[in-house]
Parts: sequence; structure tokens; C-alpha cells
Amino acid sequence: MLKINKTILIFFGPPGSGKGTQAEMISKKFKLPTISTGELLRQEIKDRTKTGKEVEKIISKGKYAPERIIKEIILKRIKNKDVKAGYILDGYPRNKKQLNYLIKNLKQGEVNVLAILVDVSDKEVRSRLGGRRVCGCGATYHIKFNPPKKKGICDLCDSKLYIRDDDKPSVIASRLKIYHKEVAPILDYWNKNDKLIKINGEQSIEKVQKDIIKELKKHKI
Repeated sequence: MLKINKTILIFFGPPGSGKGTQAEMISKKFKLPTISTGELLRQEIKDRTKTGKEVEKIISKGKYAPERIIKEIILKRIKNKDVKAGYILDGYPRNKKQLNYLIKNLKQGEVNVLAILVDVSDKEVRSRLGGRRVCGCGATYHIKFNPPKKKGICDLCDSKLYIRDDDKPSVIASRLKIYHKEVAPILDYWNKNDKLIKINGEQSIEKVQKDIIKELKKHKI
């Protein structure tokens, strides 16, 4: 048996589950860089690259970016020197094809891989995303958890708040349908291999993090 010298933590969870937040917190705690496909794609969109413009049109409809684009940005990122001891994946793999690609590229015995599911119900997802409001200045609010002082108006710049395209009811429904269809087989794979950690995501951010750390310690991470 080869010595384990790299740790890879893979975060899963439906839209609005808070898995991205948890991934970042665990990243700091265990000093492992986070590789988020969502962040990588948003950066492409922000930079107005050719890839970014293509992706923006796709995700505004509640769909995922094409395989070729995901593979391209992932491969580019894992070439950095900061992933030598391991890394955290957020948003990848999203389907069976990506899972097979990942497994194929992991050296048996040298890598300790764990999948972490931040579990949240569809009802909770609709509440979290459907209530989110954003401003052009970058501020984000929630009509229930973090409402602005004036209804529909940004506290910082007095501009009118709006709902992101991917937070609209029809798009949320589409995102959830795709999530359940494509992610279920991936979770089943990690579960059968005793590599799945399931966490109740409908708790406070602090409690979710505490539960994740507790489970990681059981696996000697």
C-alpha cells in the first residue's frame, strides 16, 4: 500500500445549501485550497472572456456549463503548486462522466478522498434562493434572513434590488431537477465506498461546520 500524501475533500449540496461557505471555512481550518467550479466560472464571466460570455448565457437558464469548459478550467487550476498536499473540490464532479474522469486521474493509495454532502431539502432551497435579492453595487440581501431597511431598496446605495435570473422560481426548479438527476449516482458511488459524510445543512453555519470537522477527525483528516 502506497503512503497517503494527499487529501481531497469533495463538497456536495443543492443550490443554496451553503456548501460553498462551508468549503471555504474548512479550507482555512485545514489549510487546503478550494477549487470551486462556480467561482472559476464566475471569474470567467467577470473578465468577459469568450468562455465567460458563453457560460453566462447557459447558467442564466438554470443549466450547467459544458463538459469541455469544466474540464478546461479544472485542469488549469490543479496545475498550481498550492495543491500539492491536497485540495477541496466544490461543484465538481457534477455527473457520472466527471466522476469517472476524476477517479481515473486519482492515484490509488496516494490519495485520501472524502465526499461531504451538506444536505438541504428542496423546500428550504426554494426559500433560501427565492428570497435572495441583490444590488448592482454588489450587496446581497434576503427578505427573511437579512432584509434591507427599506423594502426593495439597497441600504448602501439606495438602488432598487432585483432577483438574479438563476434565483427565479422556474430556474430554481430546473436547477433542482438537474441536481437530483445527476448528483444522486455520484453520492451513491461514494456511499458504497464508505467515503460519504452526510451533514444536516438546515442548521446554523457554525453548527454545520462543527459537524463537518467532527466527522473529518473520525477519518483522521
